[in-house]
Amino acid sequence: MDDKSYYEEIESILRQILQPIEKISFSTFIRVVSGYKIIPIDLSKKEDKELINDLAKACNEVIEEIKKTGGVKTKEGKTPKRVNEVGNHIEHYVKDVLNKYGYAITPKTKKGKQKSTGYPDIEFWYKGKKERDGRVVYIEIKTFNEKNINSSHRTFYASPSKDEEGVKIRYDAPHLCLSFKIEKLGRDYYATGFKIIDLSKLKGGIKREFNASNRELYKKDLIIYEKDLK
Repeated sequence: MDDKSYYEEIESILRQILQPIEKISFSTFIRVVSGYKIIPIDLSKKEDKELINDLAKACNEVIEEIKKTGGVKTKEGKTPKRVNEVGNHIEHYVKDVLNKYGYAITPKTKKGKQKSTGYPDIEFWYKGKKERDGRVVYIEIKTFNEKNINSSHRTFYASPSKDEEGVKIRYDAPHLCLSFKIEKLGRDYYATGFKIIDLSKLKGGIKREFNASNRELYKKDLIIYEKDLK
């Protein structure tokens, strides 16, 4: 193979690799990036039905706790400035309530280090009082409203960790999304409903992208002209 044919083949392969992947199951994605399986929920099983019933009770309690604080508040008692920040601040309500039904923590990596960023939000030991006590369930917190529930905009993200040790999944387990319906009343945001979603059935896409940091973008050898008005 001559150099021209070689580089043409490399270019062709890269072009195919960089194409978005459509309709991949979340279960497959999680198994590839973590090595662990998503266990589907089967409501014909007593233990699964009991789990979902208790999570539904917990969601109702979260809604009541939000009412008591006069809408969703940060841990410091402040109202989120933007609606897309509300989901982040519902998490501490959820954790507090889940601790009545088990043991809820920020997920740990394989090295045992807690990591708040990335998927999933909560590692929940149902009916347990500590780690490895009870049944483990991974939980992601989301929000929605009547206007955006049928939107085609991407709202659910999960990215592979740069290294295997950064993955926040350590067990085969159910993966569930607790999504709260949000309405704004005055300046405050209230939860007025919820959905419990079995992520084992979720299908989505993988979109590759090129990215660079500011440090990489603004290197001196890349800049061909600049001006700074003081």
